[in-house]
Amino acid sequence: IAATGDGKSALFSVPILVHQEIAKNPDLYPKFQVPIRQEPIGIVVTPTKGLANNIVKELEYQFGIAAFAYTRENVAEKIRNRVDIDKEIADCRYRIVCVDPEHLRKLSWIKISDSPTFRSNLIFGCAEEAHVIDEWGMNFRPLFRHIGAFFHSRLPSTKSVFAITATIIPGAPQDSLLPFLNQRRRTIIHVRTIDLGYRVFLYLF
Repeated sequence: IAATGDGKSALFSVPILVHQEIAKNPDLYPKFQVPIRQEPIGIVVTPTKGLANNIVKELEYQFGIAAFAYTRENVAEKIRNRVDIDKEIADCRYRIVCVDPEHLRKLSWIKISDSPTFRSNLIFGCAEEAHVIDEWGMNFRPLFRHIGAFFHSRLPSTKSVFAITATIIPGAPQDSLLPFLNQRRRTIIHVRTIDLGYRVFLYLF
């Protein structure tokens, strides 16, 4: 949980950068014992295509991370250009893929998540703007309530699953997210600055 403008996107970009750096220069980190992925990839579930596109632009501009917003328009453009975007994702051609919960229920994402290459390189699943899981999932867009089911049933159990938001308040609203994310270990960390977030991540990583 962090305020708007505090750089929450770093929470899913930093793991990618860490894997890329250590994979490129393993001799510089001889004591690093965590398995490193050569083609790390993460899933960020977003509520709107505008947010997905903005995240992709930010990742590419600020961090040089190859990302794709899996929206109807972007997928259609890939099809027009005769690009098999599902295969590109399954082959880990992108480091981060932003996708809405409705697409996660499609056959294409079942096939993507079954790909051995994708599964072996996946490092996390993230729910962005997580407060809408409860707010929208009741009636407006019920598939938001299935994000956790996808993470739990379709992703390897060893992968990190987390949610980020700027607006949820402590107490019942915050606790309501846990069942939807199917989290067994219930740890919520509130950081006041993104620098502190980096330190927490590096410590836990």
